[in-house]
Amino acid sequence: MMTTPRLMESDLPALYSQYYPRASVDYESMEREANLVVQPRAAFRRWLSGTDNQGHYLARAGQTVLDIGSGACLSLLEMKLVDVEGYGVETDPNVRAIADKFGLNVHIGSIHDNPFPGKQFDLVVMNQVIEHIPEPGALLNVVKSRLKPDGRLILSFPNAGSLARLLSGRKWINWHVPYHQHHFSLKSFSRLASQHGYRVGRVRTVTPNLWTVLQIRALSEETREGQASGSWASGAAAHRQPTLAEWLWAVLKDRLRRGISMGLVAANRAVDAAGKGDSLVVELYPVN
Repeated sequence: MMTTPRLMESDLPALYSQYYPRASVDYESMEREANLVVQPRAAFRRWLSGTDNQGHYLARAGQTVLDIGSGACLSLLEMKLVDVEGYGVETDPNVRAIADKFGLNVHIGSIHDNPFPGKQFDLVVMNQVIEHIPEPGALLNVVKSRLKPDGRLILSFPNAGSLARLLSGRKWINWHVPYHQHHFSLKSFSRLASQHGYRVGRVRTVTPNLWTVLQIRALSEETREGQASGSWASGAAAHRQPTLAEWLWAVLKDRLRRGISMGLVAANRAVDAAGKGDSLVVELYPVN
């Protein structure tokens, strides 16, 4: 499935610079988040929260990795901490300041610009990227030329065959028009990969717990074109000392939230195990 009207590669820098702004970044928070990758039981925590749908976590020390659509560069910071040589490609020009701050190898533009000429990679990752690309087949062709002979490509993207999509209908958060231009099931993506000279390896589904929270909120919303989603609204309440009744109610709500959160985590991991999670993670190998 694809959206209409179609966008072009030349449309993307302005679209993401204006509506996905990264001009204001808390560098200390970024560093703290990146440092979690080397903490004990980091992999288990990612599995529990559903944030292990990122291909760069499968890189090994000493490998060279290209992250296409590296966003705010968190993946590159994490790779640096585990001795992986990371390179990024990002269309949003606001990311240049982040890359310069941390001394990261980031090309602002497109993979079609032939960034890092002559460099071959053990692993190329595209974390929630291919659904944004006007011509996904052309992107797969270019990536093949940048992989080492034994290299692999790992992609994660919304699963159009997920339980969440089935239950949410038109309110599925991953329609995300106009940014998500293509919507893949495992069957349709496998067909695309085969047409462009790839063999499908390991496949799994992962549902970030945050996605489920946002999906639940979206189901209760009625938004119109041009109206900001209430899911992103926030406001600071006036500070005052709560009454005893308010304090007891807050404690009760906290206990309920914890119980609901545990249930949500268990449900998400079960749906993932059944292959119906909201994000597909697919490993591809070039067919020589």
